[in-house]
Amino acid sequence: MVKTADRHLKNICILIVLLMFTSGLLAFELSPKDSLRIIRPKAALIRSAIVPGWGHLYVKKPAKSLIYFSLEAYHVYQFVEYNSIYQYVKDTKNAIGIDEWNKIQVDESYNSIEEKRKEKIKEITGYQMKDATWRPREMRNKYAWWCVGFYFIGMLDAYVDAHLYYFPSNKIELTANGESKSIGMTFSWNLER
Repeated sequence: MVKTADRHLKNICILIVLLMFTSGLLAFELSPKDSLRIIRPKAALIRSAIVPGWGHLYVKKPAKSLIYFSLEAYHVYQFVEYNSIYQYVKDTKNAIGIDEWNKIQVDESYNSIEEKRKEKIKEITGYQMKDATWRPREMRNKYAWWCVGFYFIGMLDAYVDAHLYYFPSNKIELTANGESKSIGMTFSWNLER
């Protein structure tokens, strides 16, 4: 029952995210060029807060948008996956009791306590844990923190990109005012390939 509910929830989440992402791409490509359209940093920030990567599409950086969206989607998927694995561990602990769980010791037939606990999880829930799925609560929390980090970094990056959108990209200069009595320098370089 839990497996099918988790699977349906994952499928629904993936479908919603794909629909939102593809509709944003279509709107980005099909919108007519408007010379009066002004890129606003606050709008980029809000769009990135709603859907990761949408703010980068707004600032016309589709590669960054895809990268941030993919990072966020991967970490959300891993969070959901490890959360479901952790539910199997919790179900096993509840079924045998926390005291029995903590009493599991190494014997001749098992390499470690972890192997014996994995066998107990398979016996009670039917789920075969892989080597990479051990300590699922720690892994779940790690992916949650990475997800939150990429979310805020993506929002901040879209905000900064929107601020720098009208910044001249082909020539950067630092000059002094001719009327003042000071020394100045001029830096100039081409940022285009």
